[in-house]
Amino acid sequence: MNIPKKMILEACLQKQNDLIDGFTNRLEIMETDAVDHDHSPSQSESRTAGKMELINAIGNELTFAQREMEFLKSLDSSKICDIVEPGAVVVTNKMTFYICVSIENFEVAGKDFFGMSYKAPLYAEMRGLKKESSFKSNETEYYILDIY
Repeated sequence: MNIPKKMILEACLQKQNDLIDGFTNRLEIMETDAVDHDHSPSQSESRTAGKMELINAIGNELTFAQREMEFLKSLDSSKICDIVEPGAVVVTNKMTFYICVSIENFEVAGKDFFGMSYKAPLYAEMRGLKKESSFKSNETEYYILDIY
């Protein structure tokens, strides 16, 4: 039984939203902490500079996660795919991929999925393939059982 793509996409959107919320909360705490320490004479300038680098790095991660969210929102869960492309669910003999953005393993209706980025090297190996095709990556052979 195929899990509806709408449910899969909703799970991805939720995971990405949780990621964005985590980065946002962490950034707010760190920015508040950096401002509070700026006012304390006991803090050295180098420690504040290091915190600012970390704040900038987390800010970059947040921006990346937000761009990935926009890509997720652009996917059409009603589109039926017959080749491996963004928005496709690819069922292989090893695992089931949802071609979208990089999202760790997640579960929908009791079935495990792996969010595969359309930028990932593994995606490059399978892009454009059809059901009953095979491909190899890192000494692992994959056989495509279904695409939808």
